[in-house]
Amino acid sequence: MQKSALLFTKMVVKSFAIVPFGWLYLLSDWLSFVLNKIVGYRKKVILQNLHNAFPEKKDGEISVLATTYYNHLADLLLESIKGLTMNKAQLQHRFVYRNPEIFTPLFENGESAILLGSHFGNWEWGVLSFPLSVNHEVLGTYKPLKNRYLDGYLNSLRKQWGLHLTSMSQAGRAVIQQKGKPTIFVLIADQTPADIKNAHWVNFLNQDTPFLHGMDKLARQMGYPVFYFEIERVSQGRYEVFFSPLCEAKEALAEGEVTRRFAAVLEQTIQKNPANWLWSHRRWKRARKKEKVA
Repeated sequence: MQKSALLFTKMVVKSFAIVPFGWLYLLSDWLSFVLNKIVGYRKKVILQNLHNAFPEKKDGEISVLATTYYNHLADLLLESIKGLTMNKAQLQHRFVYRNPEIFTPLFENGESAILLGSHFGNWEWGVLSFPLSVNHEVLGTYKPLKNRYLDGYLNSLRKQWGLHLTSMSQAGRAVIQQKGKPTIFVLIADQTPADIKNAHWVNFLNQDTPFLHGMDKLARQMGYPVFYFEIERVSQGRYEVFFSPLCEAKEALAEGEVTRRFAAVLEQTIQKNPANWLWSHRRWKRARKKEKVA
């Protein structure tokens, strides 16, 4: 069964390699309609998340926002597959880094950094292309798939342009192993923590929200500077990325401060272009469950 899934995935990925971008977005229009009007993919979750995040918006505005989100989601799904077979020139043309030189002084001094991002825009293309824009080694964390064959295949494609990967459970060990090597540790930091007891709680998008505590702990223990990357969708299939500092190296930080700063800038990003965040994710499911128990 696992090998069958691998074979099917390989066929899909290879077929997307020959699909022109014009056709890709025609297919995306069809997929968006199916997800929204026929399947109603996680519609209840999407609408609830949007209503809670933007209580000032009327039902009609929320409906329009949800439709725009389905358009983005369809683009994201198909672009993610297409990205696995894009060459270096295509990636660098469609996913542009505006200020990667911000990391150059760190590299010249042999220093590492932490880079925090979110499920906003096309983060999958960012994962693929970021190593092409910096001199540092780039180490990303991920949650392994249960299908080890599929996991290995997808990771081999993600690593083709220089990315190094480690599972979330091995992230601490990987950081220690990289000590002394100029490395940028990339974390998609808006995921829902499995254990909310140790989570950092922040008022985010008008809701009490748990965040993973690992990024905060790592920054304070290692003394690495922390940066945030914001992805802007310039047009269909074209993105620009801007890096900004969240905290300096060896900055004296209270527990939870990195989390609070990250949540604040992410909320600003979402407020500017709300349809480009991952609203179909059950981001507050554990928080709401906790509220019911309380």
